[in-house]
This record gives sequence, structure tokens and C-alpha cells, in this order.
Amino acid sequence: MKRRDFLKAAAAGITATAVTPALLAVDQKTRPNVVFLFADQMRAHDLGCMGNSQVITPHLDKLASEGLLVKNMIAASPVCTPYRGQLLTGRYGHATGVVHNDIKLPNSEITIADQMTEAGYHTGYIGKWHLAGHRNNPVAKEDRRNWNFWAVRNCSHAHFEPEYWINDETEAVTVDGWEPEVQTDVAIKYIRKHRDHPFFLAVSYGPPHNPYEAPERFVNQYQGRELKDRPNVPPRSEKDKDQLLHYDAMVTSLDECVGRISKELEQSGLSDNTIFVFTSDHGDMLGSQGHRLKQRPWEESINVPFIIRQPGKIKADQERDWIVSSVDLMPTLLGLCDVNIPDKVQGIDQSNVFQGKSTEKRDSAFLFNTHNGGGPGCDWRGIRTKDWVYAYHMEDDWILYDLNKDPFQLNNLVGQSKYKPTRDKLRNRLESMRKELGETLPLNGRLPDPIRLPKKV
Repeated sequence: MKRRDFLKAAAAGITATAVTPALLAVDQKTRPNVVFLFADQMRAHDLGCMGNSQVITPHLDKLASEGLLVKNMIAASPVCTPYRGQLLTGRYGHATGVVHNDIKLPNSEITIADQMTEAGYHTGYIGKWHLAGHRNNPVAKEDRRNWNFWAVRNCSHAHFEPEYWINDETEAVTVDGWEPEVQTDVAIKYIRKHRDHPFFLAVSYGPPHNPYEAPERFVNQYQGRELKDRPNVPPRSEKDKDQLLHYDAMVTSLDECVGRISKELEQSGLSDNTIFVFTSDHGDMLGSQGHRLKQRPWEESINVPFIIRQPGKIKADQERDWIVSSVDLMPTLLGLCDVNIPDKVQGIDQSNVFQGKSTEKRDSAFLFNTHNGGGPGCDWRGIRTKDWVYAYHMEDDWILYDLNKDPFQLNNLVGQSKYKPTRDKLRNRLESMRKELGETLPLNGRLPDPIRLPKKV
């Protein structure tokens, strides 16, 4: 299907979603809209506003200057499906059962869409779902989970010519074009349709998840630029180095989409009453520590971008080293909208911290990964503070890094007697967190491939 025809179909789907009496009863001026954009497999380090001058992200950098940039946004379970379960429920995977990819989110779980809909919001979801309990498409009608409008696929990384299912349609639509641009087109139509009543729109972009590819116009922006690997990447082939160029080109394509949506909010007169968020589900090792993809306790895997703008509520041009966990997103967004937070939520509502009304910040983030049937990950648990990250695999100490002295994690201190008190303190805190959260799953997986770093980096 041509892109223009798909947009017509999507527009019809947006129009077909009814505006309920509860929604009509809510005053647009008393409830902020929410536009929540999240990438797939984007690490925090590939942003200009995070200090990376190699990557081209002018719109995201501008968004950061207009709002709050949280430098220590942590993916509690750095892999796709568990993150989405956390985003929707504010609960860890061991509590919902969504502990690794391709597990269905139980229908008994209360989602952010449930709460927003009950509060009178219109809700829309565009993009990758990955909570249907399988890797295939489509997603069953009963799994829509109170999203009033959606244009989704369950799981596919076909960035060109993606397939979508609109609302309750049983036939897929294959769309020509670059997926983020298509999704952004639909998002803009959704915003225009619902500009007169409160809405919560989530857009789940596919890039920069592998395969590493992007339209030529974004790749060309990097031609002639020297792109250096992070210092913790061992020497690798030119082919592997080319992945970084295409990864950053995909990031730049998302940056353009962010700029388009921001412009639409401004032109629609909605900027001042819209909470605008950009983040990601997890990062990408891209060769760091000799590893690829995600499901690792290193920074490239767990540290993701987080920018939030709310004019008049969240002070602009803030760069903070606060710890925020992915389980905090659901309760924080509900808190910012003054919507009821379910009792079973395990994340922390940080809305008052973001708005400068409280100084009670999170001091650490719980890290969790479980074996995925021979997948790239393994069973490990960890803890991330501002200063340290510690993790153990099965029962064995695995990593310990001083993030202030060693931001690229080149010197693993876990076996050094000098740091035993620090290691023991972090491990004890981690075990206390597991107990507090009720996480008792057995650790019986396998360690990933050994770290292979050159002797001098």
C-alpha cells in the first residue's frame, strides 16, 4: 500500500474511535496531553545532549534544552518485552510474569491505558507491541488493552515496508517507506484529531534496533565524518565499524521525527499543555566489552535516553544525574496527569521530583535479566547507583565498576580485595531489594561469551 493510502486508512481508524462521555466531561485545559515516544535499542550515549558530538541530534538536543534531561535513566530489564510490560504496568517482570521476550502480558494486569481511559483520556498506540506472547503478527483483539486507537505490529524489524494492523482489522497493511516516518505521519494525524480533548499517545519506534540500515539521506549526513568507537570496544573489522555509522543514521532519522511532532504540537497550540517524552526500551552494546545487542549489565545496555518537557511545570534546561528506573515511567506519567496510580505498582512516582516539589529521589535501580531459552542473555541480577554498578551471574560475582573514575567500565573491580567492602555492601543492598520486591526466581542460566578487551585501550 502506498504511504498516502495507508495514512487515509489510519485517519479513518482514528476517526472511528469514539469520544466517550467521560472524555467529553474532561476539560482540555485541566488535563495535560501526553506524547510518549520511545525508540527500540537506543543507548543514551548516542545523543548530542549527552556529550556525543559525533551524532546528529539537533531536535532532541533542543528538546532537552526545553525540559529535563535525566542522565541516569536505567532499563531495569534491558530487553524489549519486559520493558514494555514495565511501561504499561509499573511492575517488574517477575511480578507480571513477563521476564523475557515473547511472553504475553496477562490480561489481569492494570495498564496505563486502563487508568488513562478511566480518567477521561483518549489513548493511542502506534508501532511495535511485542506483548502478544509470540513473535508473530497480528495481535489478538482482546490484547489491545484499552487503547482506543492503535496501528501496530507485534514484533518485526522490517524498517522499510512495515506491516500494520489498524484497530480491529484482521488484514495487515504493508506500507511503503521508512517506518519511523510512517509512524510519525500517523501520530501527527492523531494529534490533529484529538487536539480538543485530552489524549495519551505512545509511539514505539523500531530503529535503531538492528538490522543497521537507514535511508540514504540520513546515511549521507555521516559521510566523511570520523566516527570513533567507545574506548571499551576492542579492535574490530571495518564491516562492524560500519554498524555505528548506520546506527547513528537511524538515530538521526528519529531525531527528525521528534522535530516534526514537536512542530505539530506548537502549530496546534498544544505545546504548553503537553507532556512530551523521548526515551528507549534498552540500549545496544555495539561491540563494547566485546558484546553485541542488549541484556547486559554494562552502561551501553542499561543506560537509555530520557528527556521530558512540560512547560510551566518542569523547569527547562535541566541536566540531572538522578536515578530513574523504567518501572517508574507508568506511575510518574500518571502522577504528572493527576491520575490514580494502582496499589500494585512497584515503580516510584517521580512526578514531584521532576516538577521540583520534592527532593526524595531514588538512590538505586534494580537490574534483572533471566535466561531466554538459548538467547543472547543469561540469568543475572544487579544494582545501579549514581556511583557504582554491581551484578552477579547465578551465585558468582560478575562485575563491579566505579562509574565516576571509570565511566567506560574498563577496570572490573569485582575480584579486588580492596573493593570487597563496596562489593559486599552493594550485594547486600541488592539482596534486600530482591526480598522487598518479592523476586525469588532461580538463577540457572549461563554466562555470555567472555569479555575480550585489548590489554591497553
